[in-house]
Amino acid sequence: MNATEHRIQSRSVLDSDPVTFEVVKSALYAICTEMKSVIMRTSFSPLLSLSADLSCVVLDRDCNVIAQGVDIPVHLGAARFTAMSAVKAFPRETWCEKDAVLLNDPYEGGTHLPDMSLLTPVFAEGALIAFVLSRIHWPDIGGIAAGSSSVCDEIIKEGLRVPPVKIIEGGVLRADVLRLILANVRVPADRKGDFHAALAGHARATERMLELCGRYGADVVTGVMADTQTYSRRLVDGRLLALPDADVSNEETLDGDGIDDDVAPVVKVRIRKTGSTMSFDFTGSSPCVRGPINAPIPITSAAVYYTVLSFVGGDIAPNSGVYSGIEIIAPEGTVVNATYPAPVVAANTETANRIVDILMGALAKAFPERVSAGSYGSACVYTFGGFDPVRQRAFVHYETIGGGMGATAQGSGPSGLRVHMGNTMNLPVEGIEAALPVRYLNYEIVRESAGNGLHRGGAGVRKTFTTLIEGVEASVLGERTRTAAHGVSGGESGGLASFRLISRDSTRELAAKSGPHILAKGDVLEMITAGGGGWGAPPENQKQ
Repeated sequence: MNATEHRIQSRSVLDSDPVTFEVVKSALYAICTEMKSVIMRTSFSPLLSLSADLSCVVLDRDCNVIAQGVDIPVHLGAARFTAMSAVKAFPRETWCEKDAVLLNDPYEGGTHLPDMSLLTPVFAEGALIAFVLSRIHWPDIGGIAAGSSSVCDEIIKEGLRVPPVKIIEGGVLRADVLRLILANVRVPADRKGDFHAALAGHARATERMLELCGRYGADVVTGVMADTQTYSRRLVDGRLLALPDADVSNEETLDGDGIDDDVAPVVKVRIRKTGSTMSFDFTGSSPCVRGPINAPIPITSAAVYYTVLSFVGGDIAPNSGVYSGIEIIAPEGTVVNATYPAPVVAANTETANRIVDILMGALAKAFPERVSAGSYGSACVYTFGGFDPVRQRAFVHYETIGGGMGATAQGSGPSGLRVHMGNTMNLPVEGIEAALPVRYLNYEIVRESAGNGLHRGGAGVRKTFTTLIEGVEASVLGERTRTAAHGVSGGESGGLASFRLISRDSTRELAAKSGPHILAKGDVLEMITAGGGGWGAPPENQKQ
């Protein structure tokens, strides 16, 4: 009996049995946490096993987000788009137990090409009741540069695009499809290992979902899945109704696109808070540019969702209920709603973070006590790769660098962290040096980059490495080399970012987005991330 023949009648649990509601709701979030742990412990890439650049989500059969891990906001906010794209390609009535759909196409529900998403169904009592989604960052997905995160002028050059494809049918792996994908990436053995790690995580999540249904009944579990959205929406409504209505605007210029020096794309937003609803209107933002900073609508939406969660307090369980009262207006063909074939790889890491700062800058005009000052506006991605003659193997490395977060009314901003849309962990220098032909010369906090204020912004980071072999290919994607992080309520701006390539005979300042560069043995790449803005007038500036 399939899902169209057998429909479980969900029953509300929130009001009739709040204890069971809380237990099952918490279990759904715990499933995401355990799923992530399994993927980290079985993956091949340090980017996953140590830095945790992955996210896990449980969705209902209608692709609403029900529960998610404490993972990567840019991954999580786009989860509903990903699931809907997969279900559009493969309608729900065609899904069977142990099916799996794989995709990474930003124009079909993905984020950027290195983020590989896997969606699997959960069947209980003969019916499709939920989906489980993982999004894991592959350190390479082909394209013009090692790490698949560099500067180019169309998405075709960024790597292999995978529209929704049934990678597993009824428990049988489509080995031919997997071979096709792995034939287009660098270090395919590692990527195969990461794919199988995702499968292990999904198997654990499905097992736990079925245990939950066995303990409480599928009708109760599906009822709680619906109720979690109702509960989160009630909390959001209450928080917003307690605040005055507002109509605020803001705009900032991004740091170019890495191709045209004269390009200065603008992101504009008008935010209208009316009762328990919020509208985010990006009309007037610049058209798509040639370089890879164009944000597909899932990325822009994820930035908006994250900002709303932060604005209402950050303690409300995130799910689709939180976002049901949000309207997003983003004209097609702009840097906040990219259209094919615009390149997008830096939108995940750079544009998304700048959008958050722009939104918070707007909200600060009406609610300065509820938002942070501007942050380092980046994930500061650097990649390198090549062939190691000592270890006799190809290698590729992808990493993000922390920076300064903006201060708030509650206190100073933290230093050297991945903030806002990131949330990956630090990769140990010792582990990278042990596995790859590079040596790190500096990794330190740049104290002077912190924006002054009653509460100081967080400080940026300096990270410098040198190559031990010839011919290493390296790229950088950063932000805030031109536009400093703003302060709030009299706080001062943070320090700017900078990037330099130092060779034996010269030192070259690099644009915020640049590469791929071919490094000789002994060349040095120095990366300095921006500091966060301060909150409140500095004590020395306050009137007595």
